[in-house]
Amino acid sequence: MNRLQGKVALVTGGNTGIGRAVALAYAVEGADVAIAWVDREPEAHSLVAEIGKLGRKARAIRCDVTSESEVVACMNEVVAGLGRIDVLVSNAGIQRPRPITEMTVGDWDRMMAVHLRGAFLTAREAARHMIPNKRGWMIFTCSQLGYIGRERYTAYSAAKAGVIVFMRSLAKELAPHGILVNGVSPGLVDTGFDPLSAEVKQAHAASLPMKRLGTPEDMVSGYVFLASEEARYYCGQLLHPNGGEIMP
Repeated sequence: MNRLQGKVALVTGGNTGIGRAVALAYAVEGADVAIAWVDREPEAHSLVAEIGKLGRKARAIRCDVTSESEVVACMNEVVAGLGRIDVLVSNAGIQRPRPITEMTVGDWDRMMAVHLRGAFLTAREAARHMIPNKRGWMIFTCSQLGYIGRERYTAYSAAKAGVIVFMRSLAKELAPHGILVNGVSPGLVDTGFDPLSAEVKQAHAASLPMKRLGTPEDMVSGYVFLASEEARYYCGQLLHPNGGEIMP
């Protein structure tokens, strides 16, 4: 408890799934939390209310992470409302599985924009606020598919592989400024918002050593750790909560 006391965090894609669980965990650990969202507005406002009940400050900010102007405005609003940005969780993402023969240029470009341009824009703007303070934490939601790929997820897998290399390059660039950059690379997580059928989920769970899918709550310990002082010597590292599907 209180491992993040006094810190201010921004979680993109923070109103549902992994992002929501992380935002709540950060508040429990003592952080004030801003969540950036682009749809499912009621979930964003209910999360702000839930964080408020924990005695922490919270903001819900509509922000399309592919839009430079919206990302800039989001960061400025966090600083104006909560004082600064100590922790960025770059978590916003989409999943749109398609056979390669049916994938459009628009499908491909949107996947790259949300994951890669979104990671770039949020990291750039957060760094501009963190560097003068000579400290900060950035945590990127990556994916095991960035290592192993999966049929119908070619665009998603390619985008996440890009995020992994971006994260590691950024870690080298920002460490001299006191900013620690790391990532979490989940396996298949049952968020309730993914496009997979119950049958596919059951089959995947059966293939895992642990025989179950992950939950958003299974992921949060890694995000809390990487944003805490305990992770002071972690730089460009990936944590892999995946139920044993891959063991890098």
